Amino acid sequence: MNRSAPELILDQFLPYRLVSLSQKISHALSAIYREEFGISVAEWRILANLAEKGELNPKEIAQQTSMDKTRVSRAIKELSDKQYVVKRRDKRDQRAYWLGLSARGRVMYRKIVPLALHWEAQLLDALDAPEYRDLNRIIEKLARRLEAVETNSAIGVVGDQTGKGKDRSTR
Repeated sequence: MNRSAPELILDQFLPYRLVSLSQKISHALSAIYREEFGISVAEWRILANLAEKGELNPKEIAQQTSMDKTRVSRAIKELSDKQYVVKRRDKRDQRAYWLGLSARGRVMYRKIVPLALHWEAQLLDALDAPEYRDLNRIIEKLARRLEAVETNSAIGVVGDQTGKGKDRSTR
């Protein structure tokens, strides 16, 4: 290994740690709705977004859930087969459609939400109130920074690529 090149240590690399934690949280939470209600992670994400935002089209669902179009299409088909969603054709474009929760989907959602919130509360019991506030503040700050980085990358602005940045040795 070239000694002059920066070394990547996965257990200290924030993107790796966040994805790993996110996947573990998602998998553990999914046991609630997978076992008791027979829906997948993708289906739950779509149900939750439709419940919160109202009608969405598949492209908006993909954006909101950070899922690819294929996964969204499969989950929509499953939700439709289970009669948890209703499709409405777009009046301006007959090839496009909008998706909303059916009455059955709203009932399902209302059954899952208290269980999901209880599960989240149990997880967050590991944090005291100031830690919880700090966590939310840090997540928001990183999300805003990521938006700025993505915007700058899209317009061709490239920052310091040495990987040195701020000293993070106190992690």
